[in-house]
Amino acid sequence: MPGHHERCIVKIGILSDIHVDLEHDDPRRVLDPLADEILRRQVDLMIIAGDVANDYRLTLESLARIEHRSGVRCLFVPGNHDIWNEKHPDQDAWRIYEALKAFPGNLANGAVTLDNDWVVIGDLGWYDYSFGSRRYSEEEFDRMQIGSRLWQDKIKAIWQAPTLEMHRYFREKLQRQLEAHRGRDIILVTHVLPVRDFAVFDLGPMWEYLNAFLGSRQYGELALEFGVAYSISGHVHYRREVRHEGTTFICNCLNYLSQWQGNRDPAVEIARAFKAIEID
Repeated sequence: MPGHHERCIVKIGILSDIHVDLEHDDPRRVLDPLADEILRRQVDLMIIAGDVANDYRLTLESLARIEHRSGVRCLFVPGNHDIWNEKHPDQDAWRIYEALKAFPGNLANGAVTLDNDWVVIGDLGWYDYSFGSRRYSEEEFDRMQIGSRLWQDKIKAIWQAPTLEMHRYFREKLQRQLEAHRGRDIILVTHVLPVRDFAVFDLGPMWEYLNAFLGSRQYGELALEFGVAYSISGHVHYRREVRHEGTTFICNCLNYLSQWQGNRDPAVEIARAFKAIEID
């Protein structure tokens, strides 16, 4: 008989940037194949690292549908698209961020301890320009515009606070939770990037500017400082994994339909993008 304190193996599915209402005429075309893939992979838990939809109400409905159809618990952090107000111009990012806490698995509500005593800590996070080129000033980054390209958070994610202040808010919130669970086995989830490895280097000089809005190296530094086992993120529409010291950094995004290479079938692309890890 297993010992009373013996921990069980937990299989966790990972995906981000589902974007069910961009380039899809019906969100169910993505949601139902995702729930089916969760069942096919036989995961015990699903982590979704943000950007489910451009409308927070649809985000909440989508998360509930995934859980109901698959029967598997989902943990989630909001992405920048989830807090956009384009469908709710009377609401700012704070109100939408708070409304998204109605989903029980939203890690913005607090850390979650799993059955095998691992702890999952997470939140949206924000950016501090640290991945942008140093040839731009803070004031230039604050404009969130290069040429005719406007970073849409400027007009759709209205925090009523400066960008760097929002980054500090999330960094300090995550740091407090990591301190409270120091020494535990931890999975850290942010929507934005924690390491420069996942920034954009091969799409031209414009991205020397736009990389500023992808995340913060400070989230990666927190992961290393507290010995986080896995750091999960999204936002940049990559599928990559790197390891620094004892931390595995994972970015696994489904992406926009137009970004799927040689494929238009959501079920096929979800199977390609879906990542699973096992922890014990």
